[in-house]
Amino acid sequence: MKIERVTSLEQYDLDLLIADSVSEGYKFIRKLVDEYAKWSNKFDKSGESLFVAKIDGEVIGVGGLNVDPYLNLPDVGRVRHLYVLRKNRGSGVGEKLLNTIIDEARKHFRVLRLSSTDNTVAENLYIKCGFSKVEGINKASHIMEISKRIL
Repeated sequence: MKIERVTSLEQYDLDLLIADSVSEGYKFIRKLVDEYAKWSNKFDKSGESLFVAKIDGEVIGVGGLNVDPYLNLPDVGRVRHLYVLRKNRGSGVGEKLLNTIIDEARKHFRVLRLSSTDNTVAENLYIKCGFSKVEGINKASHIMEISKRIL
């Protein structure tokens, strides 16, 4: 399995990810592709990035890092659109994608936030990777305080 930083989403076939996520009732992968195509979220602001996980050329997962759009703070990042194909879950793909995002966030942000669904497997992944579950915080279910890595 290989994690690649996306420079142009158009070079990847995400149809399987879209179909798999929609079949589970999730619309956020379709939203990711639509926003990217419309230039409303190209993951190209300072500190932002988008990653795909691939096996034998097939995209099996995706996840991104944005400046948190719900706050007006340039040092707060947000994990966006993290998804792994059902057939590849439990094999470490999600953890590797999330840790890649966290490593990238350390270069640019002091806090990393996300909003999770009520998926307990995903929640356990976030906790395992160092996020704390929070309540009463607008647009955030999990937060990680991180220190910037000195480059």
